[in-house]
Amino acid sequence: MIEDKALLAEYLSESEELLDSLSLDLDTLCRVLSAPGKNKGAPDSALVNRLFRAAHSLKGLLGMMELSDLQSITHEFEDILDDIRLGNVGLSYKRAQMLQEAAGSFAGMLDAAVRGDLSDDALDRLRALFVEFGGGSPVEASDDRRNASQLNFSNKEIELLTVYELRRISENLKAGRHFYAISVQFAVDDLDRLYEAIVSRLNRTGEHITTLPTNTRHGSSVALKLVFATRLKESEILAELKVFGGKIERLMDSKWRRASEALISVGRGKKKDAQEASKPASSQPGSRTMVQIRKGEPSAGASQESLRPLSKSIRVEFAQIDSLSSLAHELALETQKLSSLASEVAEIGGAGVKKQFDLKQQVRRIERQFLALEESLVELRTVSLSQLFTRASRLASKLARDLGKSIQVEVSGRDTHLDKTIVDRVADPLYHILRNAVDHGIESRDQRKRAGKRTIGRIAIESRLEGTRVVITVGDDGAGIDVSRVRARAIEIGAILRDEELTNEETLRLIFTPGFSTAQEVSAVSGRGMGLDVVEKTIFEMGGEIRVTSEAGSGSRFELIVPTTLVMISALIVKSNEWRYAANVNQVVELIQVEPGSISGSDGRRLVNWRGSEIPLVELSFLLGVGGARPLLAPRAEQDGAGHRSGNGSAPILRIPAIVTRLSDRHMAIAVEEFDGQKDIIVKSLGSLAPRIKGIVGAVDLEEGDVALVLDLAALLLMKSVRV
Repeated sequence: MIEDKALLAEYLSESEELLDSLSLDLDTLCRVLSAPGKNKGAPDSALVNRLFRAAHSLKGLLGMMELSDLQSITHEFEDILDDIRLGNVGLSYKRAQMLQEAAGSFAGMLDAAVRGDLSDDALDRLRALFVEFGGGSPVEASDDRRNASQLNFSNKEIELLTVYELRRISENLKAGRHFYAISVQFAVDDLDRLYEAIVSRLNRTGEHITTLPTNTRHGSSVALKLVFATRLKESEILAELKVFGGKIERLMDSKWRRASEALISVGRGKKKDAQEASKPASSQPGSRTMVQIRKGEPSAGASQESLRPLSKSIRVEFAQIDSLSSLAHELALETQKLSSLASEVAEIGGAGVKKQFDLKQQVRRIERQFLALEESLVELRTVSLSQLFTRASRLASKLARDLGKSIQVEVSGRDTHLDKTIVDRVADPLYHILRNAVDHGIESRDQRKRAGKRTIGRIAIESRLEGTRVVITVGDDGAGIDVSRVRARAIEIGAILRDEELTNEETLRLIFTPGFSTAQEVSAVSGRGMGLDVVEKTIFEMGGEIRVTSEAGSGSRFELIVPTTLVMISALIVKSNEWRYAANVNQVVELIQVEPGSISGSDGRRLVNWRGSEIPLVELSFLLGVGGARPLLAPRAEQDGAGHRSGNGSAPILRIPAIVTRLSDRHMAIAVEEFDGQKDIIVKSLGSLAPRIKGIVGAVDLEEGDVALVLDLAALLLMKSVRV
């Protein structure tokens, strides 16, 4: 493996993108092959070719990373895809699933290879899968070459055609499509953009077969001939390609020319020789029909050849974005201080009302610009859910195959964007829920058939925005959750009392109890009582929540609600032990003022009445390890007859500010000294200290120059093992 870490990171990032693209296209392939109807088993050739190109590019990247074992086995995968696109191997739904499994293996093997622990067993398993896939009989290249000669290609052009392009010509001829050659000329600077646009346009109306070079008199431009097959008429093609200019010619079947030559040889065409010679070439059978495509506007003058790179994107380290975000926030705070100082100076200096007004307006504009900058930097941290959903779909399909079940995974909302740290943290909870959906939810084919359902189960993965939060939903059309079994199991493990009455919703939430499982036996997939309690804990630690609904016989639906970012958040500022702290408002259910008289229990087990029920009350200073329960009333000896504090005594506490938060399916109140307002903040990382400090997600600079720790209320409560 290469030693250049920066280069390795670049290659790994590109490899990850290729693997995600490969998996996404394989999902589409499986969906096409599993669909009923006449198109079953006939995937789009562009899709198959895209798969081949992705595998080819991945093989090249692995070579540059000097991962020779992976490069070798990727070459075998590429050979299989090449056989498929050349028609040497037929495609079935089972074979497409095997390709899916192979692509899924590559991701894990690449990770293992980078860590240096890629095993021979993993390579052998993948090779065994390729052997099981099987090969095919190669199509005779001479047949394809003979088919291509039916079109008016020159011998030199035929020599330039690849085996795959010859095969596509044969397939399109067999399908009865018309062939056209589009001759265009583009300036070098516009080449990439215009070529991509015209190829995209051609593939929408037919199939782009190949692009051949042609001669040009202008050294600063490139002339190309694009060959494509379609069922459209010539007039329709002219309308489609008018914007690009150039010429279009029909590549007609040369059987007409051979028939004409046969007639001439027996003397039947001699009388018309002179007439035919005087006609334009385009009117003669067997020749190329050429039409000029006129653009509405003349092309811009050609520019000189450029050495500019083709890519318009750059890769930036995550830490650099964090650093820029922190710097922008600090500048915004300094601007606020400068605003206050400027106002004071203006008043002391006797500046007029208009000058003071203009100064304030200018400062506000700068503050708005800094806020916009902060928001833009936060957006740079976000990534789409596309990669996560693609992997989730692939893993669910693989698990279903391992369990002998058939499922169809439907994905929507791929373009929803979340902070990358949240996407990384929500990955495991999402997979836990998918695993349960496949293992517990979706029935076997026989069970589904007896229930009158489609034999192929359906799992839907969706996402949508709700204000500043994202809802990720996993739904299935399986058996649903048996509420009676959940209740029986909860009584068995002591989670509830036998005579305790619960609603259906409350009963369903029992599945998040630690150690809870209704599986009859332990397997490699489930039954160990581990999973959903971890899912709930992880989601709550992010300031999110989880909802579940289920209907017996119809399926279940889980919703993971998480914030879009943990960096720029709306925070509640509180005081405790004279220090200020920030808490994510997504973890705040309600702010209350507790009267000391309404508090019951001892200092270690205080309870407070909230909305008709008693909930635990704990001091924030206790959670942080800097204090315990405060005295609620001052000692009587230190008060005078009027109830006033005397000497060094403590004043009686009239009301205690408290935050009501949620932990699992229970509520708790956290007592503080003072509420100090709500504001949007940029959370700064604690760097190398972060993994060692539990319950603290970062820090924030406040206006007065103070630094406040940003709290994770759920994690603090769990860390202190507060009983709820």
